[in-house]
Amino acid sequence: MFWIWRSSAGLRAAFSRKSAKWEMWSIGLAGALILGAVLRLVWVMDMEYKGDEAWTFDRTQRVGRTEPFPWLGMDSSVKVSNPGMNVWVFLLLAKLFSARDPTTLARAVQLLNVSAIVLLVIFAFRMVLKEEREPWLWAAALVSVNPLAVLFHRKIWPPSVLPILTLLMLTGWWRRDRRWGAFTWGLVAVCLGQIHMPGFFLAGGFVIWAMLFDRERVAWKSWLIGSSLGALPLIPWLKYMFTRFGDRPSFTKWSRLFEFKLWTHWATEPLGIGLKYALGRNFSEFLAYPIISGRPTYLVGLLHLLLIVLGVVILARAGYLAWRDRQRWRDLLVGTESETAFTVNAALLGFGILLTASMLPFHRHYLIVTFPLMYVWLARLALVHSRDPSKTPTLGRAFLVALCISESLLSAGFLYYIHVNQGAPRGGYGVAYGAQERSKILSPGRH
Repeated sequence: MFWIWRSSAGLRAAFSRKSAKWEMWSIGLAGALILGAVLRLVWVMDMEYKGDEAWTFDRTQRVGRTEPFPWLGMDSSVKVSNPGMNVWVFLLLAKLFSARDPTTLARAVQLLNVSAIVLLVIFAFRMVLKEEREPWLWAAALVSVNPLAVLFHRKIWPPSVLPILTLLMLTGWWRRDRRWGAFTWGLVAVCLGQIHMPGFFLAGGFVIWAMLFDRERVAWKSWLIGSSLGALPLIPWLKYMFTRFGDRPSFTKWSRLFEFKLWTHWATEPLGIGLKYALGRNFSEFLAYPIISGRPTYLVGLLHLLLIVLGVVILARAGYLAWRDRQRWRDLLVGTESETAFTVNAALLGFGILLTASMLPFHRHYLIVTFPLMYVWLARLALVHSRDPSKTPTLGRAFLVALCISESLLSAGFLYYIHVNQGAPRGGYGVAYGAQERSKILSPGRH
């Protein structure tokens, strides 16, 4: 946080040279980051704790004691074992944080994600040109308070450790014309897939985008060396795939080519829409919260409505301006106008088309690996104003402030709902960890 406050020159260039505006923006950004940290760290006993989380924590306690070192990770949603790095990362976290209980391991993941958001701000100042910087800073604020990000950043789950690694990959990608950058991009991208399989599709999407539209700029030899080095831990998994995968049924369906789930989730998640994923049949009850004096207020429902309206206005406005500029559609689709646009489109289209073309099932948490590009995308759409880049996007900034406030309230409401109800027993969240532990104390004879 101290570094962010010391970077006043960068923020002045990004927003305004007037000290009053600088103070407002710096306070707002720092406030969002602090709130994001609180939302991730509060009520750790309320964390989600089901089969995947328990399996991962058990490995950290048993490997090296009663179990040998694992060369394969947990089974994926398509019933295929993940590469070993899927669990190795938690063995490392448990060692670094001396985790002897699930809450300590969860704290490690939460702190890792708080660090990822702070490093995102540093990335924006150190790597991004000042004329492209504002959407990245808005993205840091949005991801800090976004309810889906808060949900995922609190879990003992392989996808939940990806944001900081994706940011490291983007650092290499941003300097892909240099040997160290291309090497880092290749190395980390392969590791993303070994922790969670959608990472392979993200890595492939970025490679395809670069080969199609930026081939001459990339230091490909360094990228190849980094990718090859990063792929070495895959050898046991490749052997497993070669000997076992042929016995498994196919999980691909042609109909998934026309579902467009990835893009609908991409458009709604940065708006904070999608908590039904965790709440399931508890979601309608959540919409009535908070309950005051025994009466539902439906403020959560109104927040959802406001976020939907803001999203529709932002998308419609950006779509209208894109239509006016339709002679440049190819440039807009590729993202040639800026490095930020090129990077966002590599994820939105490169990763999106590749994963959709696989015809594999898609789940909302697959988008965790794209951190923070969904939020950069939304901020860029909100800030688009006209063909005249000298005009201040005042209206777009007002939209983004409204989004940040609304999503902050929704995130707080979600955590409060989980806290008072000890989880979401009729949803994917299940019974919170603390409630499970209290149940064991009250029922010591249960196994």
